[in-house]
Amino acid sequence: MVSLVEDWESIEEHTRQLESHAKVGSYQLKKARGGIEVRVRIGQFGYVKWFKDPDDPELIQIEAFCKVEGFYKIKGSKSEEFFYA
Repeated sequence: MVSLVEDWESIEEHTRQLESHAKVGSYQLKKARGGIEVRVRIGQFGYVKWFKDPDDPELIQIEAFCKVEGFYKIKGSKSEEFFYA
């Protein structure tokens, strides 16, 4: 289960409070509904937001933060039992 937070600043603050070995995060950018949806997860917390403009400064800030923190970029997901099927 992932608890979704309302604002991006909470994710940044939570990440900064973690010790380096605990900073295992991931993010995903998906084209959706005529824009881009960003999903970020760090531990039990997650953040989801839709952006109409792919050049939105907040979206750019979020992606840059994820890259600097070494978050894994996720392209999709697959159920374990079908991964090697």
